[in-house]
Amino acid sequence: MLYNSGNLMTEPPRPARPPVIQPQRIQILTNFKLPDVSFWQDDPTTAPGINFFKMASQTRGVIIRAGQGNYADRVFKTSWKNARAAGLLRGSYWFYDSRVNPKRQAEKWVEILGDDTGEMEMWGDFEENYGGPYGGWRNWFDFMERIKVLLPEKKLGVYTGYYYFQENAAGVRYFAQYPLWIAWYNPTEPLVPSVWEDWTYWQFTSNGDGALFGVESQDIDLNYFNGSESDFLARYNAETAQTTLIANFNGTLVEYRRVS
Repeated sequence: MLYNSGNLMTEPPRPARPPVIQPQRIQILTNFKLPDVSFWQDDPTTAPGINFFKMASQTRGVIIRAGQGNYADRVFKTSWKNARAAGLLRGSYWFYDSRVNPKRQAEKWVEILGDDTGEMEMWGDFEENYGGPYGGWRNWFDFMERIKVLLPEKKLGVYTGYYYFQENAAGVRYFAQYPLWIAWYNPTEPLVPSVWEDWTYWQFTSNGDGALFGVESQDIDLNYFNGSESDFLARYNAETAQTTLIANFNGTLVEYRRVS
């Protein structure tokens, strides 16, 4: 049963009780992995920047920070172009800032992307506690709806943390229409806010091996996709790359494959 609260469908109030959650399982190491990056992964004092070709030797996708509030991430344009050149599937995210009007933030994001909106979803990142006048889920709603008006065919998603969402938007079923990218730094599968059935991406660490993925920072955020590499590629209608390779070691042919 739902009721109408300010023209948005939400779950009715319930007696206080522990959250109902799915049984937790140990993380699935065979799940497909991919990083997310921002200006933090680029050293401005060095010329090379992020090596997306090296990243592409480890994964097939990346999610790139487009900006925050009313400004673009300082390396987004370069990262966006270079990730595409490396053959990576690309998603973008926007760090929502409660100090800036939500519709203006949405418009800035769309302006920055231009005609190239990427192959993956655009992710609204809801995690801040700046205490600005545009905080709360009703402003998140305005932000997402403005993007839908500007890019009606583009798929969107929501990035958040379990406890943050429960504190700020518990039971607001509007957000269930979007896939969930959940932040959960724990060796068991994440708790999922009740409005979603499951997670699509799980950010499981901020301490990944930066050098392995071609970035200039020591650490990098890593994420599980809720499925295999083939599931990931099918989601975005991408071709399967050859993962089984042949190497010649002193006249002996050895077959090996990249693992995610």
